[in-house]
Formats: sequence, structure tokens, C-alpha cells
Amino acid sequence: MPSTRAAPSSLPASLTAARVGRIRRGLLAWGAEHSSDFPWRDARNPYWALVAAVCSQQTQMSRVFPLWERWTAAFPTLADAAAADTATVLRVWAGAGYPKRALALRETAQRCIAQHGGGLPREYEALLALPGVGPFTAAIVQCFGFGDDGAAIDTNVVRVLGRLVYGDVQPALETPAAAIRVAAERLLPPGDAGAWNAAMMDYGAQVCVPKPKCDVCALASMCEARSKFAAGALATPVRAQSKYDGSNRMWRGRIMRALRGRDDGRVRTSTLLRDLAHDEGEAATVRAMLRALCDEGFAWQRAGWSGLGSEDVGAAESGTR
Repeated sequence: MPSTRAAPSSLPASLTAARVGRIRRGLLAWGAEHSSDFPWRDARNPYWALVAAVCSQQTQMSRVFPLWERWTAAFPTLADAAAADTATVLRVWAGAGYPKRALALRETAQRCIAQHGGGLPREYEALLALPGVGPFTAAIVQCFGFGDDGAAIDTNVVRVLGRLVYGDVQPALETPAAAIRVAAERLLPPGDAGAWNAAMMDYGAQVCVPKPKCDVCALASMCEARSKFAAGALATPVRAQSKYDGSNRMWRGRIMRALRGRDDGRVRTSTLLRDLAHDEGEAATVRAMLRALCDEGFAWQRAGWSGLGSEDVGAAESGTR
């Protein structure tokens, strides 16, 4: 279980100004040589940064870039994303999982067109008010999109800071979120947030991994957890992926793939059941999952037909209205 100890009101005394400077120099030097060269990191394009941040939520970075490319090719601007119909949005998002992110991204684009003059707001609180935008996404838009200071904290950054500053072997379970935030804001170099955030995230993904590569760590001499790892401490998996086979996630994914694969945008519901279910128990599950997808706005059912997206668009396309 996560630690219940109170977050410190101040940083550890060991995090002196001199040590902060050494950490900044060491990590920025590592980043200059090893950080990934993603297009949204130096383009000063807030929309690109927003898409990248939303794509990376609960998704491995190896899958983020293809998804980002696909989305920005289909919807090059906020206005394009705002005008897209639900079925098109879900087809572009195909295979990425958590499709609510895609609909939230489209809704954010619509709000920006309606409320922010067609662009993303620059202010942190205004960004947080947008659908699907939390502190991490807001910071990514700030630092990569606008060049402003903002500490981006993802699971990789939590791991780096929890070990480096607080000496916790398994920060996701041991280090309070408020403590991570305090450290992130203290270490953030003013005016260089883009390079810093990129280096932090990449360092956690490449070096300070769950089983850390302390022998090649550029920050090992400054890391509070280094002695614990040297003594044999191990980090165990934070959580195991829930079983996929037979789960609701599996059935939802199968239904979405079947609906996305229809060129005419519709399929008879009886055909969908026949193709996906092998017995009445599976058929009942498919019906229940299809109803849930409809309730969430991912699919529609009408007059014996089903389709991807909203009912109004799907029903009009199917000629069943």
C-alpha cells in the first residue's frame, strides 16, 4: 500500500543549493546526449504537446509516437479535431486503449474553439479546466507548447525523484505525492523546463527503471537510495496487469474492433453477436458490453443495427432513421 507518512513541509536538508545545481547539470548533460528527439518537444506547438501528453497517459512511449503521428495527420489543428465526428475519432485512436482519452481530446479542442479563441490557454488553471487534462498534461503543454516553466510528473519522474531525493527504493508505494511535487518544483531549472522534463522522463524510462541501472547512473553519487540498492534492496512490481482473457476489457476491445472494421459504418447487431459469441453466455456478455459502449458514447444501436460513434451520425449513415 502507498505510504501514509506525512509529506515533508520542507525538503531534506541534504538537498542543498549546491546539490541541486549538481543534479541539474548532471541530468541536463545526460539529456543532451540521450533524450528522445520527439517532434513535440521543441516545436513550440501547444496542440502537438497536448496530443502527445494525452497519448502518453497509461500508454508505453513505444506506442505513443505512432499514435501521435496518426492523430496529428488526421487532425492537423485544434479546429480539425473539434470538427471530427465520433466514429472518425475512434478509428484514428484504434488499438490505443482507453478511448475516453480520444473523446476528451476532441472535447478539449471544441472548448478551445468556443472559449479560448481557437487556441489552447496558456494559464495552468485554465488548462486544468479542460476535459482530460490533469497536472501532468498541463505541465507538458506549458513547457513544450509554450516554453513556460512547469514540472511534469509521470511514473518515471516519481521513480527518479523518490529515489534520488528521499532514498525510497519503491517511490510509487513509499513516497507521498506531495513530497514528489515539492522536489520536482525545487529541482526544475527556471527557463529550461522543456529540456529538464524531457531528461527526467527519459532518465526514468532508460536508467532509473524499476530495477535501476546504478552502474551507469549519472546521478549515482548524489542518490539517497544508492546505498540501499548496493546493499541488495530490490523493488517489486507495483501492480500486476489484470487478466485480459475473458475480461470486460477483452470483450469491449473485440466489439470496438468489429465496429471499426465496417467500411459502411454499420453492422446488424445479430451479425455482430454471431461473429463474436460462441454460446449464449458469451452472447449475453457481448450484449451487455455493447450497451455499455453505447451508454458511454462509443457506439450506437438502432432498429437492429449497431455502429461506431454517436447514434445520430450512425443512424443517419445507416438509413435507419
